[in-house]
Amino acid sequence: MNNIYIDMDGVVADFNEAARQHLNKTRQDVEQAEINGRWIESEWSRIREIPHFYRHLPKTVIADDIMALARQFRDQLGWNLYMLTAIPRKNDMPDCFHDKILWMRDYYPEIEVRFGPYSHDKCNHCRPGDILVDDRTSNCFEWREQGGVAVQVLGSRPHEAVLELQALLDQHISGS
Repeated sequence: MNNIYIDMDGVVADFNEAARQHLNKTRQDVEQAEINGRWIESEWSRIREIPHFYRHLPKTVIADDIMALARQFRDQLGWNLYMLTAIPRKNDMPDCFHDKILWMRDYYPEIEVRFGPYSHDKCNHCRPGDILVDDRTSNCFEWREQGGVAVQVLGSRPHEAVLELQALLDQHISGS
C-alpha cells in the first residue's frame, strides 16, 4: 500500500506569512527566505522567542485544496495519508512538537502526524511510489532519490502544486 505525506510548514501551515507579520517584514523578505531555504539567524532568533509560534500559524491559501486531494488518495485509492513534518534543525523551540500536533487537531484532526524528526530525515519515510508534498527543494530531491514522487509547493506559485497533485490523482485513478 502506498503512502501520501503532506508537509505542514509551507504547505498547509503558513510559517512564512506568520513570520513576516511577527517580524514586520515585506513579501520580498519572505521571497528571500524561501530562496535561502530559511530565515537568517537574527530573524530566526526573534521567531524562536514567540511563544507557541507553530500553534498559531494560519492556513496557507492551498491548504484545504491539498488536503482534499490527499484525502481522495486515501478514500478512493486506499493509500495511507500522513502529515510529515519536522522540528527546527537546532531543536531550539521546545513546544514545536506539541504545537504542531495541536494545530493539526484544530484543522485536520483525523490525520496522523509524523515527524522526520528533522527535515533531512523525511526521505527515510519514503518507499518507491510514495508521494510527498513539500515546499523545500532539498526534501523533494531526496524523496525522488529514494524512488518517491515529490510535488513541490513554490511560495510564489502555490496553486501549481494543487494542479500537479490533481494530475497525479487522475493518473492513479485511471490506472495509467
